[in-house]
Amino acid sequence: MAEVYGVTGMPLSGKTTVADYMQDHGFAVLDMGDVVRIEMEKRNIATEDTGQWVNDMRAQHGMDAIARISIPYLKEMAEEKERIVITGMRGWSEKKRFEKETGHDIEVVAVWTSRETRRERREDRKREEDVKGDGFDERDLREVENGVGKLMALSDHMIKNEDISEEQLEHKVEKLIES
Repeated sequence: MAEVYGVTGMPLSGKTTVADYMQDHGFAVLDMGDVVRIEMEKRNIATEDTGQWVNDMRAQHGMDAIARISIPYLKEMAEEKERIVITGMRGWSEKKRFEKETGHDIEVVAVWTSRETRRERREDRKREEDVKGDGFDERDLREVENGVGKLMALSDHMIKNEDISEEQLEHKVEKLIES
């Protein structure tokens, strides 16, 4: 693996959109949220229990528990791709776990969007965990408790995804990966 980025941010900030743009520029995408959904499905755990399951995993296996279950997916991806973006990193310990397991530095990209805009996106998106899972405020607090704020504060790059078009966001991503 030559080039690895981790994308972090609060729910509905645009992490997946940033990763999609990176994918358009040759990056493979490992979405930690997808890993969580796959692993929960394997265990027959209901979608509305996502927050509790993630918290239980972290309580039992440490704050890097979701990174640990993502490692096999990352290693498989790394066999074929030189450029990878990991979406949904929530804490510093996850970054460190990925770096330890891969032997590569990970540049963290924080995506920031206001609470008001994220709340509006929630209404528009209506992803299953948005409807059946924790409420907006509860989910935000869980993310902060899990370390997303610290990871954003210590990030290598910051993208403000507020009051801009999709084209402007894509341009910001292009500038980032070309630097």
